[in-house]
Amino acid sequence: MKADQIEISGEVGLGYFLSLGGFLAPQRKLFYGAGDRSGVIATARSHLGDSQIIPLSREGTLDFSAVELTTNSVLSFQLANGETGAINQVPEQLPNDLLIAIDATASGAREPLPEKWSSAVFDSRAWEGPAGLAVVAIADSANWKNPLPHISAVRRTYGTFSLPLLIASAVALENFKPGDKNIRQMSAKIRSNISREIPGARIAGDLENSMAHLTSLVIPGCNGEEILRGLSARGLSVDSGSACTAMNLQPSHVLAAMGLPTDGNIRITLHAETTAEEVELLINALVDEVRSQQQR
Repeated sequence: MKADQIEISGEVGLGYFLSLGGFLAPQRKLFYGAGDRSGVIATARSHLGDSQIIPLSREGTLDFSAVELTTNSVLSFQLANGETGAINQVPEQLPNDLLIAIDATASGAREPLPEKWSSAVFDSRAWEGPAGLAVVAIADSANWKNPLPHISAVRRTYGTFSLPLLIASAVALENFKPGDKNIRQMSAKIRSNISREIPGARIAGDLENSMAHLTSLVIPGCNGEEILRGLSARGLSVDSGSACTAMNLQPSHVLAAMGLPTDGNIRITLHAETTAEEVELLINALVDEVRSQQQR
């Protein structure tokens, strides 16, 4: 990635729109994933040309076998899902003129961009940097056109961003250590123990093909929000509902696209500083909260 390809935005949502919207034109067909973030889906729905949704497999990855990517089209490609951690792979056979807008907001520095890409958007929080900062990279500037009303063709992004946040983000990226080996072991323990202790629990996605720090599980018949409150009272922080709209605890469209129930959803995020003792505490507390609900 070259310096002249990079733009900075103070809004991640604007980053989605710039990265993808800059390639949209009525004559171009758009392909986007059923598990894309809400900001990407909103941009896709504003497209004036043809569009087609790429379904998700049972493992949560994009099922490219269900669609045929055509010439003169745009692919909205989520590098990794921010809810299940499922990592996607670009198909080997692609139309030569296919424009690929990468959503790397969940993967950040954990996963490399594919060899072929036209634009990409990153969220500083993916490498444990501050919120309120997006990085937009435009590799194919010849086919990209600013989707916002503008006068100058030189300036590609609008709005302001905080210089201190940018510096903090750069420092965080430089010092980012995902610690995937230990995190993968702890994630495997969470998955195996929950599956053993809570019959009927469903784990979304395959650990071997996912970012290890994210685990999304479904416990049918339980109230995810109530479990969240119970864990919070014990000093443990997890999430429920869609990763895009967690503030509203909306049902997960990602789980629905995978064919999984959306009730009783809990999302767990592990960090490089997370200890084995904390994971053990979380597992025991989660099992207690679920059993307490099930016994009522």
